[in-house]
Amino acid sequence: MEGVHTMKNFEQSQKILLIGEANEQTTAIRASIEVSGYSVVHAGTMKAAEIALEQGVYGLIVVDCDTSNFVVESISEFTSLLSPKTPTVGFTTSRSQTLVMNMMRNGASDVFCLPRDLGVIKERIELVMSKNTTSQLAEKKNKEFKRLYEEVHQAHGAAVEEIESLSHTLANGQCDQEQKMRLVAMAAEFRTLVNQELEVESMLRTSLEYLLHRLGPTNAAVYIREGDVGWGIGAYINYDRQGENYSEFLQTLGEQACSTIAQEKTLRVFTDGSSFTNWIDTDELDFDGNEVISVGCFDGDKCMAIIVFFRSDSKRFDNESLKIVETISPLFGAQLGSILKIHRRAETTWPSESLDSEDDDWSFGNAA
Repeated sequence: MEGVHTMKNFEQSQKILLIGEANEQTTAIRASIEVSGYSVVHAGTMKAAEIALEQGVYGLIVVDCDTSNFVVESISEFTSLLSPKTPTVGFTTSRSQTLVMNMMRNGASDVFCLPRDLGVIKERIELVMSKNTTSQLAEKKNKEFKRLYEEVHQAHGAAVEEIESLSHTLANGQCDQEQKMRLVAMAAEFRTLVNQELEVESMLRTSLEYLLHRLGPTNAAVYIREGDVGWGIGAYINYDRQGENYSEFLQTLGEQACSTIAQEKTLRVFTDGSSFTNWIDTDELDFDGNEVISVGCFDGDKCMAIIVFFRSDSKRFDNESLKIVETISPLFGAQLGSILKIHRRAETTWPSESLDSEDDDWSFGNAA
């Protein structure tokens, strides 16, 4: 096969397709990948890459972003047509933030900067392939869930006709299943929206607009981590507190509440404001007559953001609203983590993902 050279004969799951002209960069990348125990197939042209993908299954596609024959805009179309479930990563000798963002927008899961990242390629490749495997398993589970739901729905229709005494139980079960399906669809919709946002400011705006649409009018405050223990206001909604110094109120809320909420992995609901202020151990804030929702948004074990919703207890948050916040918050935290990693990789000093540093600065100003 012209332009394609098989380096090792491993199982298909261990095979990696390397696309790029033969040069020092592709040679270095190929050597680093092979040392990590993977089999490499090198395609020197796009035609050769197409033939390779038609004849084999690969666990990863690695693309030379500096090669003129492979413009980044064609990566998404090329891989989606020939190998839609195979993740793609790029490598470049440039440290251009624009190039990194274009690659991510066009379907790349990661971008290596040479020669700096040669020492961490194994960890980064394994992370990308692991995430892809997890994503495919989740997709299969969702399809199976949908199939089971359709079967239950059909069985419900038959059961109503045959056994009227079970109609009430079946109706409740159907409502529960429909709510779960709505939440699955809503999560997919939200993930699609925020995945297009690669700046913190626009991502916060999009997220709050979406939540406001789903929850109805509400006060809200989003706090982003600053340094080791501090938190700064990233975005807010002032629904019914225009008559007071809202900025001072938000600052005090952040100082008093964030450290407590950041320790909680689950959503907390307070049907009266005094319960919330007692929980965060402060008497400096007035939440009388309000219902409060607090939630930490995590990316793995790191709390990326804190969100507090509150409004008059005469307009309480219903059960579906709580489920919405519970579903959205981990997606929100994961996207903040992704944005931070993208921006940090475009910096002059680009830390490895394999180092789990505890002094990351997640603040709005620093992340953006």
